[in-house]
Amino acid sequence: MDWESFKRQLSETGAYETPADARARLPRFVEKRLFRLRMARVYWHAWRFSKDPDAYVSRLWAPNGYEVVQAVERTGGRVAFEGFSALRGAALPAVFVSNHVSALETYLLAPLLLPFTTYTYVLKKSLVRYPVLGRVVRALDPVPVGRKNPMEDLRDVLRHGAETLRRGRSVVVFPQGSRHRLFDPATFNSIGAKLARRAGVPVVPICFATDFLRVGEWQRDLFATVHPESVVRAACGEPVPPDVPQAEVQRRCIGFVESTLARWEKLDGRPMLAPPAAAEAAP
Repeated sequence: MDWESFKRQLSETGAYETPADARARLPRFVEKRLFRLRMARVYWHAWRFSKDPDAYVSRLWAPNGYEVVQAVERTGGRVAFEGFSALRGAALPAVFVSNHVSALETYLLAPLLLPFTTYTYVLKKSLVRYPVLGRVVRALDPVPVGRKNPMEDLRDVLRHGAETLRRGRSVVVFPQGSRHRLFDPATFNSIGAKLARRAGVPVVPICFATDFLRVGEWQRDLFATVHPESVVRAACGEPVPPDVPQAEVQRRCIGFVESTLARWEKLDGRPMLAPPAAAEAAP
């Protein structure tokens, strides 16, 4: 399937699943190498096209993200997206809050959200200085945070995020901050709900299961491992209106992520939720 066909299907149905005949069948020992080569191609295209930020964001960002869907499928993986029909006719822009499992969701959100709304991310300030990736990040005009002073970060997100939303762009927040394969609600802070309340916009929960790509033992990205047996999943929840109290917004978002992951655990037979003991012991 090409990008235009994917976009049309997602816009019309809110869902997509890898056709059975689209998945590659590869020996295990070549999977990681081929996936890295395909991702290198994604990075190259992103760096090349982001030289013109306006053209990249408006026309090329979503197709570039769709290359990641194709990379997963051509490495023997399967993707399954659901619930994005909730965005048809929704009051947008909005604050999207998502659990953070691996680097994959940062790429996949472009083809999933851009058919419905333009957006940017709340991201670490240091990312704009990264080789190659830095130019791409700057093209997205993100809401930057320093990750050193939580109160200062909150002020920056509320100020810059609200300005971004007033300009008509949605904002994606990963309330967990760092990546966690197993979801623990104690790590899911309320910064997205606070930003939505400040700007007077809805909150939309997104749930991901992207442990197809798992952080490496010695270095998170360089030694990341590829697991094609783990289906790459994404689901969109119903928007929570801006007049809902902040605590209730947070409860609904966490509830959506937990219930969706619990359903996927039964469907796929792999862990996605942190054990209760781990959740109770979390600070």
